[in-house]
Amino acid sequence: MSTEAGSPRPGRTRLIVARVLTILAVLVAFVGMLSFAVERTVLDESGVERIATDLIQDDAIREQVALIAVEQLYANVDVEQVIAERLPEAQSGLAPTLAGLSRQAADQGAERILERPRAQAAWVEVVTRTHRQLVLLLEDEGELIRTEGGTVVLDLRPIIIALGDQVAIIGRAAEQLPASAGRIAIVDSDQLDTAQTAVSVLKALSAWLWVLALVLAVAAVWLARGRRRLELRALAIGFLAVGLLLLFARRAGGGYIVDELTSDATRPAGWSAWSIATQELADRAWVWITGGAILLAGVWLVGSSNAARRARAAVAPLAENAWWTYGILAGALLVLATFVPLFGRSTGASIVLVVLAAVGVEAVRRMIRADAGNIPTRANEQS
Repeated sequence: MSTEAGSPRPGRTRLIVARVLTILAVLVAFVGMLSFAVERTVLDESGVERIATDLIQDDAIREQVALIAVEQLYANVDVEQVIAERLPEAQSGLAPTLAGLSRQAADQGAERILERPRAQAAWVEVVTRTHRQLVLLLEDEGELIRTEGGTVVLDLRPIIIALGDQVAIIGRAAEQLPASAGRIAIVDSDQLDTAQTAVSVLKALSAWLWVLALVLAVAAVWLARGRRRLELRALAIGFLAVGLLLLFARRAGGGYIVDELTSDATRPAGWSAWSIATQELADRAWVWITGGAILLAGVWLVGSSNAARRARAAVAPLAENAWWTYGILAGALLVLATFVPLFGRSTGASIVLVVLAAVGVEAVRRMIRADAGNIPTRANEQS
């Protein structure tokens, strides 16, 4: 492709350096997005509350939580003894049979209980409270937790007690559960130092890598003076690559973690949990894919090929009217926000998208005005 009009041909060294900077910008952006998504999932309380709500509303996960609650209840309450104490002495021999029947009733009723808003609210409260403790500990601010052994647990005791209250034959015996019942360790003391170091690195990466990626991209385009459209095209392809790599990382990470931590029976729930917990990563991946596709289309539209000229000629009547042009742009952005949820949730992403889209549209309008007198007509093309 020839150099841009009015620009000197860049030296080979400058082009090589520009392309290297573009590749580095793409790699840094990928690592930065991965770090940011993980940091949002691990440390952001509003994100964790949303994830907890989505988890308990998933059928496979709710079934597993119900099974765990029932198992913990019957492992820590001597249901047979409770029943025997309530039966007349002559009928105490029925206690084992009634205990078995109560277990069946609990299995059948536990999931229904977790479908109720009150039980789901209890689950969300348990998860968010555990998350607050975890964040304090990982940020080295949880002195009270540290003195208790440096362990953060997910305490399902309130859910187990609620379940026990619903099984009439057990009644309030569930409130006599030992303190250890239903407590699932999230971070043990021997994992603490490693986890705190990982969080410190994660926060630094998520906070600054996007700045570095932006600087590298700007430097690459600046160095490619005379062939900047080529470098913008390379960046657009890089955007697509970042999005696809994020989706691949989500899939590959889930395949490894879920297979390692679950059994055949719990794997469906594991995949559901992984999918819900990493939805933020998928949303950001589609933002990059969408942005890359739009940038690629824009780079093509301002090109010097006959197809690009014809495309500009086709939209020229519309582009002359700013109200129509920007009205269509606003509608397109609204549709994009509907199908790519992150644009609707993230103010920063929305602002960046709107600004870049407006700049791109205005650049196309100016080019259309500039080459309006040189656009080949259909008659000239046929002659």
